[in-house]
Amino acid sequence: MTKGYRAIWRPEMILAAMLIVVVLPAGVVSASETSPEVAWNVTFTPENISKFDAVAPTADGGFIALGSTLTQMVGGREDLLLVKTDGQGNEEWTVRIPDMAPASVAETGDGGYIVGAYTMSRTVVDQSLTSQGTSFLIKTDATGDEEWRQVLPGEKVSTVRPTADGGYAVIGWLWDPPESANDTTAVITKTDGDATPIWNRTFPGISANAGFVTADGGYIIGGTTSPFNNDIGDAFLIRLDADGNTLWHENYQAPVVYDIEETDDGRFVYSGNYWYGLVDREGEEVWLRNMEGLSGYAVALQPAGGYMIAGTDHRSGEGFALGIDADGTIQWNMTFPATGIYAASSAPGGYTLAGIRHLSPDTSVAWLAGLAETTEPAPTAAPGFGTVVAGAALLLLLAGRKRRG
Repeated sequence: MTKGYRAIWRPEMILAAMLIVVVLPAGVVSASETSPEVAWNVTFTPENISKFDAVAPTADGGFIALGSTLTQMVGGREDLLLVKTDGQGNEEWTVRIPDMAPASVAETGDGGYIVGAYTMSRTVVDQSLTSQGTSFLIKTDATGDEEWRQVLPGEKVSTVRPTADGGYAVIGWLWDPPESANDTTAVITKTDGDATPIWNRTFPGISANAGFVTADGGYIIGGTTSPFNNDIGDAFLIRLDADGNTLWHENYQAPVVYDIEETDDGRFVYSGNYWYGLVDREGEEVWLRNMEGLSGYAVALQPAGGYMIAGTDHRSGEGFALGIDADGTIQWNMTFPATGIYAASSAPGGYTLAGIRHLSPDTSVAWLAGLAETTEPAPTAAPGFGTVVAGAALLLLLAGRKRRG
């Protein structure tokens, strides 16, 4: 092409081309560079102290949220709070389950829900604080009525995910007995549809905070080597096949993994305290990025590519959401005053955030918000500006030709 058209590159043509090339991109605004809009936000106040810890989309376009409510700040009973909403966060029904703390919720293939919950106690043994507890898997129908309950003694469940065969993957950790070599042992258990264990795998000396079923039917879990101080330690990811055999186990510079998502090309993005990262399908680090002072409790895939990380800023106590491009660069940043964000999920055209809204030092409400991705029309951010300049350049060119004639 250069050879055939070299004769037309006179000075006035070069000027016109430079104006077009330089100015036209100024009118293009990528959707990934624009913060989403808060489409709706709602609160729920069964008691003076309530919050949501998990949220998941449902097949009808709505959401299922799991949290808890306290009867009083100190010494009060903590009850599970299971809330079904429509696509705008409007309450459809609420169920309370007494004397449990929330961990995880997901819709099941029959339109019901699987809930992961736990209880925990702390005792002093030989002047050391020791934690023990019990977890529960609770299956409900589509209206929140309990169908069955499975007890998991000595375990702290972090997440429960339905599997393709109608069973469940239960991920968390075991509290090791006092004077053991380790405080915790990470565990993943595969169950049938009634929550009867089929197999389990354990990993001493670590705790698992997150995990899910991968696209190929295997599993990935993530967490930390320091379960009771998430400012230190080594974050880890463990990849397993469908039978629970370990494919790889990698540690990373970040102190903890709180959440993981699988990308469309089979890689894994994670978020935690002060760091977020991307690894390839073999667990090799692609990039790791720092977000000083921020705890990324949730990560979700952006509809147009890239990632969204949400959580809470330890310095200000504000909730945040970050839009991240494919290279890990922050494209947009939203803050939510007097709000802590503990969970998030992708939704059609945006995201759903879940957490707590602080009304006063001793009053809080469970909170949900929907974010809608905004799309700027391409090159009309400055209407017709590129075209006007290009036209002006062309007029200059024609005027030059007329003068020479």
